[in-house]
Amino acid sequence: MDAYGRPWRVERPLGRVGRVEVSRYETATGVRLHLKAEDGQQEAFLDPLELEALTRARYKPVPSLAIAPGDGAEQAAEAWRAWGDRADWLQNEFALVAVALAGSDGLLVRDMNAGLVVVLSPAELEALLGVRHMDLAPLVDTSDLVALPEPDIDEE
Repeated sequence: MDAYGRPWRVERPLGRVGRVEVSRYETATGVRLHLKAEDGQQEAFLDPLELEALTRARYKPVPSLAIAPGDGAEQAAEAWRAWGDRADWLQNEFALVAVALAGSDGLLVRDMNAGLVVVLSPAELEALLGVRHMDLAPLVDTSDLVALPEPDIDEE
């Protein structure tokens, strides 16, 4: 309990994808997505910024992550239409994402700012159980993404 009588952490199960239990985990320092192997041997806590980064994983493959490259945008958008109304929102000062279980087929993650969506398969979620935060750093860094230049207000 904190000084105000609130529990210092709150965990709310969202369901299971394959052999991975998925839950929303809140502490005084913020909200995380908690992934835990059914045998309890491995677990991962992903913050909203890391989840947002996972929406780029199919376009910007990272060798240390076992996430299949390719363009699954159409399939992911279809999954969002089917499961988006069941989404749980996770936010911090850097990112806003929605997550939903897409049946037993996978975990749907949507970057609410950019509109990117990814559906992570049960095998990909199991691979995330062994990920270290620094493994996600190349996905979090967006400096190599193409952006449209903004007009200079002094040059009119």
